[in-house]
Amino acid sequence: MRVRSLFLIPIVALLVACPQKGNAPAAGKTVVRTKVVPSDGSKAHINETLPVDISVLERSAMGSKVDPSGKVIDSKDTFQVGEPVYVTMWLKESPGGLQTSVRFLDAHDKEVAWPKTNMNGKKVITQRLDTSKLAPGTYHAVCYWGMNEERDYPFKIEGKKHR
Repeated sequence: MRVRSLFLIPIVALLVACPQKGNAPAAGKTVVRTKVVPSDGSKAHINETLPVDISVLERSAMGSKVDPSGKVIDSKDTFQVGEPVYVTMWLKESPGGLQTSVRFLDAHDKEVAWPKTNMNGKKVITQRLDTSKLAPGTYHAVCYWGMNEERDYPFKIEGKKHR
């Protein structure tokens, strides 16, 4: 019993000597309670757009001659009626399910042709336009990565239309 009382006496003395902290603030101190309200930006009105300039094309070229692998070798922008127009695109990214295309339009933005290709991981593609049935004039080719416009090539077709 003596041994127990020797241990209990100092513990009780410490408990009595220590000041107790209560919930009430000390005199002269102001208590400020804050409530965190989560922000909901769904109804925010933002009148600013941020430009996202990410190019997925490494390069592209338009011409009438291709190498044995089918890539454009000489770039040009003037063609004769009947001369094919090739557009080659070298892609940086080719995720699964990607479709690339080149939309050929006349001077009045009327679609002349729109060849599309499922890439299946390929990073180089060449599209072809047959000009044998097109009238001489100004045209342009719009290159698409998915449905994102990446390049726009203006070009001319010269010469007489063959019948």
